[in-house]
Amino acid sequence: MTTHVDLPASKSLSAIVITVMLLTVVVPGLIHAPLLAQSSVNFSTEYSSGDVQVLPYSQAWYTWININGTHTIFLALHSTEYPSPVSAFVGESYNTSSGSRVFVANAIMAIEVYNDTDGNGILDANYATAQTELLYTIVMNASQTFQPTPVSKASVNGVSHFRWGVTYGSIQAILVKYSAGIVGSPYGGGLPASYANIDHFTFSYDYSVVGNATFLKTSYEIGNVTLVPPTSPNVTLKSLSLSLLHFTFAVSSEGYAVRLNGSSTDFDSQTSQTSSGINVAQVIVPNSLAYEFRFNDNYTLLTNPPVSLRAVYEAAAANSLPSSAFQGQGALDLIRVQDYVRAALPSIAGLPSSSDLNYTTSKLIYRISYPTWGGVGIKHDPTYVGYYVPNLILTSLPVPGFPMIIVYLAVAVAVVATITAVFVVKRTREIPNIASSRG
Repeated sequence: MTTHVDLPASKSLSAIVITVMLLTVVVPGLIHAPLLAQSSVNFSTEYSSGDVQVLPYSQAWYTWININGTHTIFLALHSTEYPSPVSAFVGESYNTSSGSRVFVANAIMAIEVYNDTDGNGILDANYATAQTELLYTIVMNASQTFQPTPVSKASVNGVSHFRWGVTYGSIQAILVKYSAGIVGSPYGGGLPASYANIDHFTFSYDYSVVGNATFLKTSYEIGNVTLVPPTSPNVTLKSLSLSLLHFTFAVSSEGYAVRLNGSSTDFDSQTSQTSSGINVAQVIVPNSLAYEFRFNDNYTLLTNPPVSLRAVYEAAAANSLPSSAFQGQGALDLIRVQDYVRAALPSIAGLPSSSDLNYTTSKLIYRISYPTWGGVGIKHDPTYVGYYVPNLILTSLPVPGFPMIIVYLAVAVAVVATITAVFVVKRTREIPNIASSRG
């Protein structure tokens, strides 16, 4: 008989209560606290990077770019006193040729491990029919090192390129297994199958503007993932596939639609009944192409020697996630940062704070899948293209309050989520060895 590791109900409740108490005390205080560090972010410059001290033990490293009426903001959380939470955010705002103001952001919401049983490369899942190839999610709760690369500007063939990034090193993670009977499992809830070490996770960016298009080359490099004993019986990464689950957050002053593979039919992850493979996705505002996801490229499996393989992209229906996904306390708190981004849209994008920027209404949920993986490191460079009108500025430059609102809340949420994760891990480790009862 296999013994599964879980928190006793009373201890789970204690973790939630502690988290709620911390949020109640910490978050309101931060929102109303004086913005003591805002002077370190100079929005009058063309580009800048740096640290913003928002709590005694946590910082947000930022990159800001302001060129030809386009605004790009990047934030990554870290701490000099405690293991850093792995979290990064990037968004763009500009005017389209139709005169609409648009804001588009992408965020990795989960790292999924699946068994590609039908060989089509994508994670097949339909929770409405209780079918899924998902085995685990990987929760990256802390990293031992944080190395930023400040934004720099270089000319390549007469085109200015802005490059920056961050690397989280020696990441402590938890492999959370899918359990049909647990609410939200494994997206915000579930049982640990194993602890894991991830060598590093690097987010790096190359931003350029050519004519009426912005190009954001987003590079992910994920180091080797190694399971750390004890593990549950039969847990292995061998021959399994990896997927990065993304949510797109988009707002337009005139509304928008999503279209796939050149189709004239609108797509919406919330209403679609099926997920499908894609090679291009577009955000359309009235009479104008605003944003394009170029999903047609290769990834590098970092074996010796490295191997180039085809990345597989999937436009995901909402039913490819459990209806209760991201409802666990830690996951829910982390997601709530979107509410603060929305509140700041008047400053960053000239859009109302009443705009819908909720993950539960995202019209494009997508997966970037790496069918051949098995725990080996991966490098991949997807490209996102925005179409805008140069120098047509509807609003003044963002005021310092915008990033600071995000920074304060994001750090607070990350700290609370990390405390909760540590509390859960600590309690879990008090329970007998995961693998000790197999008979």
